[in-house]
Amino acid sequence: MDTNILVINCGSSSLKYRLIRMPDEKELAGGEAVRVGVTGKEPSAIKHFSAAGKRTVAAQMPNHSEAFRAVISLLKQDAENGSAPQIDCFAHRYVHPGAYFTKTALLDRAALTKLKKTVSLAPVHNGISLGLIAMCQKEFKNIPQYAVFDTAFHKTIPKELSSYAIDAATVKKYSLKKIGFHGISHRYIMEEACRFLGKEPSTQKIISCHLGSGGSSVCAIKHGMSINNSMGFTPLEGLMMNTRCGDLDIGVLFNVMASNGLTPEQAENLLNFKSGILGVFSASADMRDVAKLSKEDEKAKITFDMYVRRVRKYIGFYSLLLKKADMLVFTDTLGVEMPELRASVCEGLECFGIKLDPKKNEASAYSNTDLTLAGSETKVLVIPTNEEIMIARESYKEFRHDNRS
Repeated sequence: MDTNILVINCGSSSLKYRLIRMPDEKELAGGEAVRVGVTGKEPSAIKHFSAAGKRTVAAQMPNHSEAFRAVISLLKQDAENGSAPQIDCFAHRYVHPGAYFTKTALLDRAALTKLKKTVSLAPVHNGISLGLIAMCQKEFKNIPQYAVFDTAFHKTIPKELSSYAIDAATVKKYSLKKIGFHGISHRYIMEEACRFLGKEPSTQKIISCHLGSGGSSVCAIKHGMSINNSMGFTPLEGLMMNTRCGDLDIGVLFNVMASNGLTPEQAENLLNFKSGILGVFSASADMRDVAKLSKEDEKAKITFDMYVRRVRKYIGFYSLLLKKADMLVFTDTLGVEMPELRASVCEGLECFGIKLDPKKNEASAYSNTDLTLAGSETKVLVIPTNEEIMIARESYKEFRHDNRS
């Protein structure tokens, strides 16, 4: 039975959506709302496609709720014009379910009660997702909703790499360990990169760089399993991101809190929403704006270099962890659209067997692309991520199970 699933994938400053017919995985409509809630050089807009064609629609989107309203309006227009069919179920990417869920879940009352307790674990994302789930419940009462969790792929991270060196009683009481995120994307990248090169995931060692316009992470994948991720117990750890600080000496936080009398909520807001690219550059939270000015603006140059160094640090660490990778893969908005970022990240990585071909790298790569320089021990690839397909696959399994006759 054909099932049309509307996949909703919220980033910190974007909202991707796809109406996918399952099980043949045909994309019927979709797009991305970009620069949601972001003050930058470019206006907010929705890049939308359907059977009627492609178009870019300017829209005021101060938050994800307004972005979703605009998306639903576009889909309704398509339906009225006969270019988009009905929606049979909604599927949401949910970043951090805490210890409540380890696999895809139907969003019934019991599930939502549990998820409402997880907002503080991923304050940039979880609250947004819950808000959109509530909107779907209100506007589409009889259509079921599912959540696919960003953490599930990282269940295989070994204990010595997922443990924190703090008091064992505290660890046990609060279930503290590295959780890891962007698992839906990293899993897709693993499967698609291996398909692209004709390799079996069980034989490959992969470093996946998910470099988004909002959140970013690097993942070490060995023989089909995640063994480390740059994010930790929350998505705050790891790379420098659009408004998140990433790795930080915790003493800095203690000092700022003590000196300014900050509450934990104020400190969390500082690190999650006022730091990262925005904190250093101040004029924009978007790395694309930073890169355009990095040759002439000192603050932009420092911001760009800081970002690149963080990515390189994790590639180096994971190269040692994997004892050289078979593949280094760039994905998501920045990894796909910014050849200058890829070139800067790969500069000097020859000691890890990584050599990027500068000529192949010159253009933005919107499809699977091999950027490897002859003689490189590691394949350097661009694989545009498709979290929406992974979310649709997982949700369809549960929907089919729930509706079997």
